[in-house]
Amino acid sequence: MKIPAGVRALAHTHPRDELATVIEGTWSVGEGAKFDAGKLQSYPAGSFVLIPAGVPHFIEAKEGTVVVQLTGIGKWQTDYLEK
Repeated sequence: MKIPAGVRALAHTHPRDELATVIEGTWSVGEGAKFDAGKLQSYPAGSFVLIPAGVPHFIEAKEGTVVVQLTGIGKWQTDYLEK
């Protein structure tokens, strides 16, 4: 997935584990039921991130374009907690 600079995804969950490898740029991820920039953690290219099924989280590409390889098993679903 290619995420342009400045794009964010508000709080959401997935019914299965999300396995992410940061290919390019720095991906910012935070845990919680509401977007909170203060909770974002930065993961540079080469990082692997595991977000367990059901854990509320949010993302942002705040430092430029990000390319992330997302891997999951079975049908993928995103359930947004924020609109």
